[in-house]
Amino acid sequence: MSETRATDFSRYFELKKQLEEASRLYYKDGYSPMSDQDFDFGLKEMEALEAKYPELRGNASLTQHVGSDLTNDFAKVSHAVPMLSIANVYSAEEMAEFVKAAEEGMDGLDPSTPLRSAQDDKKAKWICERKIDGVSLSLVYENGRLKQAATRGDGAQGDDVTLNALTIADIPETLDAKKLKIDPSEIPQGIFEVRGEVYMEREAFERLNEQFILEGKKIFQNPRNTVSGSLKLKSVAECKTRPMRFFAYHIPQSNNKTHEENLLQLKRLGFHTNDYWTADNTEEIMKISEQIGASRDSLPFEIDGMVVKLNDLAMQRALGTTSKSPRWAIAYKFKAERAYTPLLSVEFQVGRTGAVTPVANLAPVRLAGTTVKRATLHNFDEVARLDLHYGDTVGVEKGGEIIPKITDVKKELRPKGAMPIVAPERCPVCGEPLTHIDGEVVLRCDNLHCKAMVQCLFEHFVSREAMNIENMGPSLIASLLETGKIKRIPDLYRLTVEDLQSQERMAEKSAKNVYEAIQKSKDQSLEKLLHGLGIRFVGRTSAKNLAKHFRTLEKIRTATIEDLQNVTDVGERIGKSVYDFFHTPVYTNEVDELVELGCPTEFKGIIKSLFQGQTAVITGTLPNMEREEARRLIEENGGKVSGSVSKKTSWVLAGEAAGSKLTKAKELGVPVHDEAWLMEQIANSDSGDSGDIGDSANESADGTTNNEKEKPAAQGNGQLSLF
Repeated sequence: MSETRATDFSRYFELKKQLEEASRLYYKDGYSPMSDQDFDFGLKEMEALEAKYPELRGNASLTQHVGSDLTNDFAKVSHAVPMLSIANVYSAEEMAEFVKAAEEGMDGLDPSTPLRSAQDDKKAKWICERKIDGVSLSLVYENGRLKQAATRGDGAQGDDVTLNALTIADIPETLDAKKLKIDPSEIPQGIFEVRGEVYMEREAFERLNEQFILEGKKIFQNPRNTVSGSLKLKSVAECKTRPMRFFAYHIPQSNNKTHEENLLQLKRLGFHTNDYWTADNTEEIMKISEQIGASRDSLPFEIDGMVVKLNDLAMQRALGTTSKSPRWAIAYKFKAERAYTPLLSVEFQVGRTGAVTPVANLAPVRLAGTTVKRATLHNFDEVARLDLHYGDTVGVEKGGEIIPKITDVKKELRPKGAMPIVAPERCPVCGEPLTHIDGEVVLRCDNLHCKAMVQCLFEHFVSREAMNIENMGPSLIASLLETGKIKRIPDLYRLTVEDLQSQERMAEKSAKNVYEAIQKSKDQSLEKLLHGLGIRFVGRTSAKNLAKHFRTLEKIRTATIEDLQNVTDVGERIGKSVYDFFHTPVYTNEVDELVELGCPTEFKGIIKSLFQGQTAVITGTLPNMEREEARRLIEENGGKVSGSVSKKTSWVLAGEAAGSKLTKAKELGVPVHDEAWLMEQIANSDSGDSGDIGDSANESADGTTNNEKEKPAAQGNGQLSLF
């Protein structure tokens, strides 16, 4: 291999690793370590290298497919028309290239192609709309009634979030002609799909964060990530508390002739639509971008650019798409605003999982309509990359984040003798040595009794998913900590009614209710205690699997690492973490106290083995139950539920309009059953009191994951889907 080729290959795989990790973090964890522009430029560099060395290009390449936000928590929905990403440009020159390519593409079409020219009807060639920084959503109506709402997912299929979508006031459950004051004939019959963007207004976002601060919860980083997480909440009641909005912008299968007509139809049907402008050439498009950009700070919601689409729908269809983007639309992305200011100091903040994050204190500077005094540095790898020193003049960008980020350093302005920023060796709060684990970029304090984490530890312990101590909220915990009534978890079970009543704004009746809730929590099952202890990496699912497998706390405490690793869905990392926890004196002493105080030591649930070792797939509409209910029944009886059919699938539960999953099951020879079969199996099963077996249920955490990480502020993503 030549030196040039070796260098190119090395650069390609470096980019591949970096961009794949950024894409994974964005879609799965809701944040990205890269700006949109950096991601897009990296992607273009990958494309250039793939063009030079075709052997590098494969179907799995990021250049060939869109990112995916699919999770295991929701049923999967196939999109009738793929929901593709939209490509981005950052300059007038790039916009001109896109317009030229689209026009040349239309000029090169077969003359027999049935096109109706928008220009012939004196209609605009291009439609320009604000690019709202939100989350794409597909709404499918059947005869005027909402049938399902789905996220973009991987473009081919998305997560079914219908119940959560119905909590958004802008999304009509029915298209009612009388209410809309239109002719009934205007209500689309059959299947009618609407696509749009779920977003959150700035003011509502700030109010939500203020509420979370009062409740002692971790605040959100920006409106877009808040919406993304809210749509995936398992609790519809919780979702209702999130003030989300919806703009409709697309009808994938339309009988109209232009995109402008689509927008007008959506408006007549009661949907909120974004403002739009018309243009006939690049010059007009760029003037509109300046107009939209100038109004950016005065809007009630975040935008990060402008979307430009061909107006003529026949031309759109004729131009078609690439494997990941339409050829008839582009996003012109605004450059992030940047200002330069001196770095005054750096704080080392300890998060709820013990991760230590450096945060910069800056000389105040105006940026994006606000005064910025602080900026995130994400982690110490980033500090090293910037070669940051005290007193440096730093570049600061703000693109929707609460805490802006430092992007660069003007080293030529560095003061003489400036000292570099060095990572601390000990926790800045408790003084314990910090640890660094291979594969992680963060430094971490492992002392669960560090004051920076103790409030969060108590909140987690009393939460519904753990010991479920009702009426013990963040403010009461904070008060009890401040007055010294509690210092360690066992202290909760030593509280008296008088201790509780002595707290501010705590009446006698309220104190008694809290006391009774604490006593009642002793009746919980073992998995609740395991989850509540805050053992690193142990979420609700792994806690339940451990409790089911070993049945008693004592067996877990005396298990070897190998024993622990053999438990379903536990594995090496969780097994070692559990072993280390129960072999660390400070934690085992607390556990001893909790046991003496009456906390649960045995698994009290019923272990059902009807579908043990089986993996099912649910598809289509079931006659008498929602798919989530069917999933729950299968998991309660020991089975797993997967989102896709493969050779490992044990059987498929199919309802009406089952689609591609049913087809694949038949191709692979996978047994297919209906709802009646499922209910008959459960009714005839006498396995409810079966013995000691590992659980295979694919439960999902609702807010607590098995791999909790401190997340830096999100910067967006160059593959944000609009279609």
